[in-house]
Amino acid sequence: MTSTGTPRLSYLVGRLDRIVRREFVGALEAAGLTLAQYTALSVLAARPGLSNAQLARRSLVTPQAMNQALANLIDRGLINRRPHPTKGRVLSVELTRAGYETLAQLDSAVDEVEDRLLAPLASDERARLLDSLRRLTGVDQS
Repeated sequence: MTSTGTPRLSYLVGRLDRIVRREFVGALEAAGLTLAQYTALSVLAARPGLSNAQLARRSLVTPQAMNQALANLIDRGLINRRPHPTKGRVLSVELTRAGYETLAQLDSAVDEVEDRLLAPLASDERARLLDSLRRLTGVDQS
């Protein structure tokens, strides 16, 4: 809180992060996946062929945590690793057909969570919030 009793931006963002994580974890539990695993699937759908390190950075987890997430996804047949065509020991990670299908199902569950969380906002407020978050985080629309 500030000296005026107004919550700080950092507090509000942190609280929202915890709410979103809790809701996503609940939605993903039915599929037996963690938030890190879902994020990895989402990132790989948009950018196939990333290395473990690249995927970890884009998923906001450590390379060690990503390694654990990927091991489970490989065991479940949702991803595979292949030697990178030009980078020696680096392995590229890609979704399998089952990975794309699982992601589509999970995206529907996540969409429901997001719709529920954003329900208090009008559609124009949602659009402004999303635009503001993109600009603040440096994430483009593509």
